[in-house]
Amino acid sequence: MKNVAKFVLIALAMANMFSFTACSKYKGFKKDKAGFYYQFHGDIHDTADQPKTGDLVGVLMSLRAGDSLLFPMMPNEMVMDSLYAGDMFTALRMMHVGDSATFILDGPQFFEKMMNPSQEYSFGEDPLYLDVKLYGLMKKADFEKAKADFEAQLDERRVKEVEEINAYLQDNPGLKQMPTGVYLKNVKKGNGPKVEPMQTVKVHYTGKFTDGVVFDSSVERGEPFSFMVGAGQVIPGWDATVADMKVGDKVTVLIPSDLAYGEGTRGIPPYSPLVFDIELLEIVKE
Repeated sequence: MKNVAKFVLIALAMANMFSFTACSKYKGFKKDKAGFYYQFHGDIHDTADQPKTGDLVGVLMSLRAGDSLLFPMMPNEMVMDSLYAGDMFTALRMMHVGDSATFILDGPQFFEKMMNPSQEYSFGEDPLYLDVKLYGLMKKADFEKAKADFEAQLDERRVKEVEEINAYLQDNPGLKQMPTGVYLKNVKKGNGPKVEPMQTVKVHYTGKFTDGVVFDSSVERGEPFSFMVGAGQVIPGWDATVADMKVGDKVTVLIPSDLAYGEGTRGIPPYSPLVFDIELLEIVKE
């Protein structure tokens, strides 16, 4: 009798599982109660952490619709949120660190709620496929502490920047503050034409921190750098400086961070004032 009961239970369980998957619109996918479909790949790391609201997660993810790859697989970090029922964050909450999965989401709704309003979903009612691997997680409390520590460091850098600028100006006389906010010293006067807005120019430059350490140099590469003046192709301090130069001019310019890289970029720490030696070689004729 026990064996019969056991057989009945197994049969019922298999029937339930079959009905759950066989009724799915998408082969191999299961439907979540929130309305999206999901399929996990490989091992399920069910002893690892699962993300919750406010946690910082690291994911490898791509988006595709139909035969089009909208966003290639690339790393991304995001703070877990909740924007609408059945959103991407709802899907991520199903995962454990180390898991890989594919989720089928409502494409038009995803673009309306989560993307830039100017970006339209051009695939009609076709679903959106989210391929994702959850590779990292920082708990909300740890993330908030790290964020607070980072903001405190930024405050220190803001104060230090003012000190750096004043010290550099004291050690390097001749730099004058321009109306644009940069500090400039003419090293060599040229005899060529003055730059006009939206002209393409060629320059040689060397970029340094205030302690003299070089971080970039077209001179060392042996190849001049070209850009269009006033088109936003360079940092604001560069546009402001070169726009007032003539061909043949060479200047040294100290650029505060608000006209450079602000809170930093690769190789440039937050709130770093930068020093450039710039020589205008030519205006490129169209």
